[in-house]
Amino acid sequence: MSGSPPANVSLPHTHPQDELVPVIKGICYLGEGTKFDATKLKGYPAGSFILIPAGVPHFVAVKDGTVIVEVNGNGKFHTDYVER
Repeated sequence: MSGSPPANVSLPHTHPQDELVPVIKGICYLGEGTKFDATKLKGYPAGSFILIPAGVPHFVAVKDGTVIVEVNGNGKFHTDYVER
């Protein structure tokens, strides 16, 4: 499964500010690292709150159905992709 992303992913990236993400619906899968690795994905179900510190490389995947999250942070939101 490593290196083979699901259909809906956000490849490894960072943000210059902390990212605060409540999961509203579904399961959001998040992994940390500079390379996409499906074995590192951890599922966060609806009701979870994810804090991703500024500068931490991470990737996101949706495996099934609809996922609704609310991305929050302070200042202008910017994404720097590590892997394309």
